[in-house]
Amino acid sequence: MKAFLKVITISIALISTAYAADSQKIGVVFPSKIMNEAPQRAQMIKSLEAEFKDRITALQTLGKSIKDLEVKIKRDGELLSNKEKTDLQRQYQVKVSEFKLKRKAFEEDNRRRQAEEQRKINKVILAVVDEVAKEGGFDLILNGEQVVFAKPSLDISGKVIQKISTK
Repeated sequence: MKAFLKVITISIALISTAYAADSQKIGVVFPSKIMNEAPQRAQMIKSLEAEFKDRITALQTLGKSIKDLEVKIKRDGELLSNKEKTDLQRQYQVKVSEFKLKRKAFEEDNRRRQAEEQRKINKVILAVVDEVAKEGGFDLILNGEQVVFAKPSLDISGKVIQKISTK
């Protein structure tokens, strides 16, 4: 008898879930797809490249001078006195240390700025998703990257990309 009641209870739950799902309008978005195709991303990349251009150039110049010193040490090492060779090696080590320090600072600053800019874009994306959901009468919008399966017809990422392009 208990097994029969369990089967009836589970059947009723499944039927009511199916009925509730039919009456709900559900959509799916893929945030990474939206981020990659949003025009704001290209603007962000250009902005960050312009912001860090001088530092990138400085790092490239420093890297070139390190390579030049390395070549000079290898090429002229046997011809130089011990003092001259030691001085060149110290210069090389100082420049390598300076390069590592500057590169680490650059990477941290770049990562921080990218995160700031991505947060701004994410706010715009969330606002547009909310707008599209309200306009389309959706009851639920799911993150497609967290869902195991969704019909392609539920994907509203294209609508979001289209709308975000106007902002």
